[in-house]
Amino acid sequence: MIARVVIVLAILGIILGALFLGQGGPTPIVPTATAESGEVPGYSARNAEVTQTGDDGRPEFTVLSPLIRQQANDQRVQLDAPRLTFNSEENGTWHAEARSGLIHADGASLELHGDVKINGALSDTPIVIETSTLSYDTRSEVASTPAHVTVDARGGTLTSMGLVANLKESTLELESNPHLESPVNGRPPSK
Repeated sequence: MIARVVIVLAILGIILGALFLGQGGPTPIVPTATAESGEVPGYSARNAEVTQTGDDGRPEFTVLSPLIRQQANDQRVQLDAPRLTFNSEENGTWHAEARSGLIHADGASLELHGDVKINGALSDTPIVIETSTLSYDTRSEVASTPAHVTVDARGGTLTSMGLVANLKESTLELESNPHLESPVNGRPPSK
């Protein structure tokens, strides 16, 4: 008789243990993301088109990207293979492309990285700028880089370390060691 009671208690113990273990034991307390914690969820989108407009409602820039994403609590939007269009009142439309990029939360600045190419016109002169990294301030319409730069224009090809291009004021300033690589029609530059 005692053996039967022990066997029944053992079976009940096994069943209760299996139920307890099958449920994973007591539920751990894990904080969830709430407005109180300040955590902002991230997002991603494929084949995205983003247009930033100014106070007047006119587009300041448009970004096309096969993939955009924002990580939780990161104020920047990451771009894969972005193609951008900048609209300058004074100098028309500029186009840019790169391997990757970032848009800062307020849309006031963009960063482009990897095989950056930007083209447009300054004072009616077509310009193509190539570099490895470029920052663009959407409010002041200034593009800049500290990296090696190649500028192709009607006057030939210039290279330099660093560049500041002010699209509003139609100026392009080469920062350091500018060098004329290939003058127009193969003629050497005049001195």
